[in-house]
Amino acid sequence: MDIYLCRSKRHDGHVACKILREKYASNESSVNAILREGQILQHLRHPNVVQGYATDLTPIPHIVMQQLHGQTLDTAILRGNHVAFGLQDFVDVALQLADALNYVHASGLLHLDLKPSNIMYDDGHVTLFDFSVAHSFVSGTDLSTEVGTRDYKSPEQDPRTGAGYHSDVFSLGVVFYRLLTGGEKPFPIIDLKIGEEGNTKRVPDYAAEVRPPSELNPAISDVVSKVALRAIHPQPSERFATPAEFKS
Repeated sequence: MDIYLCRSKRHDGHVACKILREKYASNESSVNAILREGQILQHLRHPNVVQGYATDLTPIPHIVMQQLHGQTLDTAILRGNHVAFGLQDFVDVALQLADALNYVHASGLLHLDLKPSNIMYDDGHVTLFDFSVAHSFVSGTDLSTEVGTRDYKSPEQDPRTGAGYHSDVFSLGVVFYRLLTGGEKPFPIIDLKIGEEGNTKRVPDYAAEVRPPSELNPAISDVVSKVALRAIHPQPSERFATPAEFKS
C-alpha cells in the first residue's frame, strides 16, 4: 500500500489516498483487504480515529480518507524529540488513544496493530489510523489471531490463545511505556527455537522482568509507572480489561 496526498473536488480540498500497488491489483486477497479497511473507516466517526470517505476499485483499488496533519508519534516524540515533551504530554496521548480504542471496541472491532507509526501527532492531538488488520469482535469471546507488530502485540495474539479488548490495551501500554522512558522497549527480544530443525524466531521475552518507568525516568511518579506496568502485564487477567479501565 502507498499513501498519496490527493485533491478532491467532492470534498473541496486535500484528502489522503491509500492505494493498492499495481502489482497486487489482481490479487483477490489484497483487493478484499483494502475494500474491507475502507468499509471499516467509512463507518467510524471519532475525533481520534481517521475518517474514511470512499472506497473504489477503479482505476486501482484505493481508499479516500481524511488528510492527517503533523507527524507520526514515532517521528514527533520517540526519535530524538523526547526532551521537548513532558509527563502531561505523554499522559494526554495515552488518554486520547484510550478514547479512540474504546470507541473502536464499542463499534465491534479490535485494532490489533496499535504502534507509534500508526498514530499521528499534531500539536497535542492524536489520531489513530491503519485499520488494515482490524478484526470484528464480540465481547465475551476470544479471537484466535497472530496479526500485529512484534514489539507491540500482546502475548495472546497467537493462534493458540485468544485476543480481546485486553490485547489492544497491551499495545497501548507498550506505547505509553516507551513515551515515559524515552523510547525504551519493555521486553528484550530473544531467539525462540521453533520445531526440531533448529529454526529460530525473534520474539519478545515476556517472562523477563520489566523495569518500572520511574527507574528509567525520575520525572515519572510511581503511580503513573504502575499504570504502565499493569497495562503491559503478560497475563490478560492481571491487565486492564478495557481502554476505559486503563483511562480510569
